[in-house]
Amino acid sequence: MFSLAATEEKKGEKAMTYHELVEKVRIALVVKTDASKIEEHIAAQVNVQGEAEGAFYIEIKDGELVVKPFDYNDRDFLLTCDGEEILAVAQGKKTLEAAITEGVITHEGNWDKTLVLSNIIPSAEEPKAEAPAEEEKPKKKPGRKPKAEAEQSAEETPAEGQLAFGEEVPAEEVKAEETPVPTVEEVKAEETPASKKKSGRKPRTETAKKTTKKTTKKTDK
Repeated sequence: MFSLAATEEKKGEKAMTYHELVEKVRIALVVKTDASKIEEHIAAQVNVQGEAEGAFYIEIKDGELVVKPFDYNDRDFLLTCDGEEILAVAQGKKTLEAAITEGVITHEGNWDKTLVLSNIIPSAEEPKAEAPAEEEKPKKKPGRKPKAEAEQSAEETPAEGQLAFGEEVPAEEVKAEETPVPTVEEVKAEETPASKKKSGRKPRTETAKKTTKKTTKKTDK
């Protein structure tokens, strides 16, 4: 069963001729298909019905693919379809295997070699969906820090003369803190001169003078 589009000319469009069809298939296959790794010989004849009616062949020989507008009597398989379907296969819009399975292309002959040809025809690349553009985040204006952040940084910054968290106290400061501070009485005692100390016994020289005076008086008598 073939597409009606192949048998009816589209309104407002010029019908595709046989030679135009063969040239489009040739360009699509020869330019895009890499047959360099195919070592076996493959020959397929395509019978086009309806629009662009005629026959041409596709051949792979010595790793090179060619398309010619002739019959190929010693072919491996035969394909029968309308021009639009074989062009869609050549352009990679669908695989040859899928077109045969769907029934839009009829097949006769060697199935293994048909699969080899089907597998080397590249599929049409689907246009990649553009990724949505990321919204630009508004840049923060430099200004004052938030209150909580400012308080936290103030707590973490040690004041002048204050030790930071984890810092050890110097040994000199520890010794200075352990030295007792003198009391007020001790300070006053240190400041009082020796002459103001409480009198106790009289000096030995003064008692000696008084004793001599008394003895002299007794002798005079």
